[in-house]
Amino acid sequence: MSLQVPYVVVPEVPAPTPLPQSSSSEERWAAWQAKGVAHERAVRRKLAFAAPIVILVAAVIVYALAGR
Repeated sequence: MSLQVPYVVVPEVPAPTPLPQSSSSEERWAAWQAKGVAHERAVRRKLAFAAPIVILVAAVIVYALAGR
């Protein structure tokens, strides 16, 4: 009796792109700050959409439990 083991194909993971050696610390710091600003902007946009919904749901729950 022979045992056949199926082959598993693993996708090749691309290597991370290294930072160019010519970039100075100021350039890297500016890129880091720009990335942080973009992330903060995205979070604020999501909160601007989600916060009123959460407040409305909380108000309905408070009214249903204590308002009558």
